[in-house]
Amino acid sequence: MEFKQLEIFVALAKTKSFSKAAQKLYLTQPAITNSLQKLEDSLGTTLVNRKTRQITLTESGQLLLQYAVSIINMRDQALFNLKEKQEAISGNLELYASTIPAQYLLPKLVKDFCICYPQVNVSIRHADSLQVADDILQGFSNLGLVGSYHDSESLLYHPLMDDKVVLITSSQRQIDHKKTFPSIQDLVGETLILREEGSGTRKILEQVLSQKNLDLSCFQHINQVENNETIKNMVALDLGVSFVSELSIQNELSLGILNAYSMEDLSLDRCFYLVYTATRHLSPVEASFKNFVLNQFHQLS
Repeated sequence: MEFKQLEIFVALAKTKSFSKAAQKLYLTQPAITNSLQKLEDSLGTTLVNRKTRQITLTESGQLLLQYAVSIINMRDQALFNLKEKQEAISGNLELYASTIPAQYLLPKLVKDFCICYPQVNVSIRHADSLQVADDILQGFSNLGLVGSYHDSESLLYHPLMDDKVVLITSSQRQIDHKKTFPSIQDLVGETLILREEGSGTRKILEQVLSQKNLDLSCFQHINQVENNETIKNMVALDLGVSFVSELSIQNELSLGILNAYSMEDLSLDRCFYLVYTATRHLSPVEASFKNFVLNQFHQLS
């Protein structure tokens, strides 16, 4: 089992395609296929299901992926530490983030990080909070920023900053002119425009409703939308109401496009987290980003 074979295997697992893995590693597709076959032969097991257009990992492949990522990162860290003079941090940094952190936290963090480490190339992949956690557990990623916590002994969550989920309506109407803080009863029969299952915003809303023995059925209609910007535009057109991060609507509030309300009887406070695996080593560039982010938010607290 060689490092190059493991690198090719990890690329296959992440891209789910022989051709895309070949492009990513600047190799020919036959070279990718040959390397995988040699790795499977040396381990005496099948790692990849090849019967579908988009390849998937076998149970053995999923297990190996956990170790392969850690082995490659440990090698990179060892090479970095063994250099007589530490050169500038360089390489590729792949980050996974849920909607609000991806749109409103990461851009500034990446900008400041790249000023300190200009030789780093950054790619950001978007998924809901649950999918980010799952991708890290499976080995597709090592670092993520999310808006909700999912219990797992294999994940470490570092709180970064508090966030508040607020009710939003179009600027043309208000829930109740006499109330500064509406209650859930004021929303019964409303059309709710909501994020998909797995999003941190939806999770906290469902949790606080459950605490009051309620669920989403108290709303007349539920329209599910995956894009936060689309939700804000639909609410601005008075197609329904929604619950969103207060961080995401500062521009709309300043322009008078939306109204925002804190709920009288629902506590919708939450936290944004940096999440990473507790069972795999981070690469030098990943470790540098983790320490940079934690230091940034420690200075702000």
